[in-house]
Formats: sequence, structure tokens, C-alpha cells
Amino acid sequence: MPATVPLAPLPPAVAELAAQHELGALTATFRPQRFGVIVKSSFYLTLTVLFFLFVVPAVVFYYVSLRRYPDFNHRQGAKRLHLFEHGMIADQETGAGTVAVRWDRVRLYEEQVQKVINGIPGPILHTCVAMTPGASVTVTNFYQDAGTWAPAMQRAVLRAQGTTVQEAFLAGEVLDFGEFDLSTAGIAHRKQLLPWTQVAQVKLGGGAVAVMKTGESAFWARAMAKSVPNLQVFLAMVDKYRSS
Repeated sequence: MPATVPLAPLPPAVAELAAQHELGALTATFRPQRFGVIVKSSFYLTLTVLFFLFVVPAVVFYYVSLRRYPDFNHRQGAKRLHLFEHGMIADQETGAGTVAVRWDRVRLYEEQVQKVINGIPGPILHTCVAMTPGASVTVTNFYQDAGTWAPAMQRAVLRAQGTTVQEAFLAGEVLDFGEFDLSTAGIAHRKQLLPWTQVAQVKLGGGAVAVMKTGESAFWARAMAKSVPNLQVFLAMVDKYRSS
């Protein structure tokens, strides 16, 4: 199944919202994730067994569990994630509501989780939380092809905010990246400052961001990647100034 749907004309309400926020051209649209035939059949089998044995549990199972999934709920299946040149519009995964955010105003947090069972890596589960002063939305593997839309969001934020952030940095502002602050003096973490001349590199792995100090094998500071907003902007800034 393709990851994105063809770039068909947007529904009038979505097009109006995109115009209101000046989001520019549509670049991609993603459908909700759907189960395979085997998994979906197992749900139907479970529902059938419960219905014949226990009517009430069957009803509860359907309305509480299955109705959350697009395979069993038309409204859930009709939801979409739209990426634009200057922002995105996402249908809330639970309940009703559509949220628009701009890349140049957002604080984007991303978490990636991968379970390993019996030495076999499972799928990577993505959670992106986009927050602006007036709105917020959480996007997960509810939508297809998270390996495409998650990095696309990070790249879009870097394009939209990279220049502005660098100008603020050079003007002497302290940049807030969650547990880390960046300034012309260096990287600050929990009231400790590491000058740029002593910043060796930043390592990203195991769901964490580790700042390495020149000449030391252990990390100088470490934080969970999901706690660092606009992670790609942070990494780009550190990579640019760490050897300055």
C-alpha cells in the first residue's frame, strides 16, 4: 500500500484553514495506518467469539477497543495528515478536531521507540508533538509511513527556523532547547557551561542526546531526545559552532 495518497484537491475546510495560516503548497498527504488481513481477521474472530459467549463484553470490546482503529470506524479512516511547504494540518487521532501549525513557529518534540523481542528488532514507533502558542497536536504511527513524515517534519522546521535561530544566536540571545541552552559562550546544561572550544561532538542514539567534551570518553551531558525541541535545529547549531 502506498505511503501517501495522490495530491488531490483538499477538502474545502482544510483548504480554508491552510490559506488562513498561509501554509503554502501541499507537499504530501498521509492516510491512517490499517491492519493487514490476518490481524484484522483475528479481531473479527475475537469479536465473534465474545458475541456468542458474552454479549456485553463483545459490545464493550467493539466500542472501546476496535472503534479507535480506522479499519472499524469510518470517521477514523477518513482522517488525514497534510504536510505543506510552511506547516501542517493534522486531524486529531482521538476525537474530533483539526489542527494547523506553522513550521516557523512550532516547537517539535519527537520520540522514537523500538522494541526488540528475542533479538529481533520490531517496528519503530514515532511520536511527534507539535506545539505552538495557540495550538498543539500529537502525530503517531496512527498515520502511515512514519519513517517519511517524521523526518520530513524535522527537515521542514530546520528550513523554516534555521536562519532565524542563527541570527538570534549571533545577536547574543540564549536559545532554549529544553534541557540545553545555546549561546555564544557555549552549551549550558543544568547550570553547567561547556565552551564551544571544548565541545567535541553530539551523539544521538538509544533515544538520547549526549554532548561529548574534548578529550573525554564519557559524555559531558545527556538528555532524552524527546525532551529537546526542534532537535535537528539543535544538532545543526552545535555542529556549526562546536569547532569555532
